[in-house]
Amino acid sequence: MYLDYWHLNEKPFENVMDFRFLFAASSHEECLARLSYAVMEKRGGAVLTGAAGIGKTTMRELLFRRVRDEGEGKRHVCTIIHPLLDIAGIIQECLYQFGVKDIATAKPELFRQFGAKMLDFGAKGEDILLAIDDAHMMSVDALQELKLLFNLQDDHQRQILTMVLVGESDHSAGPALLPKLAEVPGLRQRLSIVVPMPLLTQAEIGQYIQHRLKVAGGEGAVFTPAAVEEIHAFTQGNPRETNNVCDLALLIGFSERLARVDAELVKRVVEDVSSQFKLEAR
Repeated sequence: MYLDYWHLNEKPFENVMDFRFLFAASSHEECLARLSYAVMEKRGGAVLTGAAGIGKTTMRELLFRRVRDEGEGKRHVCTIIHPLLDIAGIIQECLYQFGVKDIATAKPELFRQFGAKMLDFGAKGEDILLAIDDAHMMSVDALQELKLLFNLQDDHQRQILTMVLVGESDHSAGPALLPKLAEVPGLRQRLSIVVPMPLLTQAEIGQYIQHRLKVAGGEGAVFTPAAVEEIHAFTQGNPRETNNVCDLALLIGFSERLARVDAELVKRVVEDVSSQFKLEAR
């Protein structure tokens, strides 16, 4: 609706995973390096935590790309996006993603089937990377069972499996991942590297906004420095929240035929968004 007015080819602030719009801050590069180290050096695994909307899934996908490239086809990646599965469901999903036919239903047979597949990978010098999204939603009992997968090793006692748990760190939004892991020391000790994703600074939010506008075909600074300051004050550097505010600001700016998005417009957008949350909370 507002693309022509702001001289854009496409919407710049969609909340979808599109690597063309990826903005990598220096802190994100550090997160990726630490995750990559956990996988490449077979450190058992890692935990990636952060607030909702901060970009954890994107970081996980970046990790997959890197380990696939550097693994030269020697690393098989399995992603679990349904964290409420029990251990049987997780193993079944892994076997499915590995192309196994006639997957067992009974838990003992599932463990044997999964162990045989791991041994097959290990005999060929191949590894498995298991990532579980929204792991903060897993029960403590499920996490207890998850640690059993680390007992599966190849004939040379080499650890084949690397695990990455991705989950939220914000207690106010519901259960957080790290406190749950603290109740499962056997698993927590194996996930030796904890990677907290930081929020973007005000300067990074400005760069983030400008980067996305440029990718979308925009030229020039659409958002004033004061507008960026207001956006950061409200979103605290959360990319998804920033996208929501920026998209609405562009829409209203178009409807009012403004030359730029300024601080006053952002304040109105923030007030509108905040009031909607208050209505929904009633």
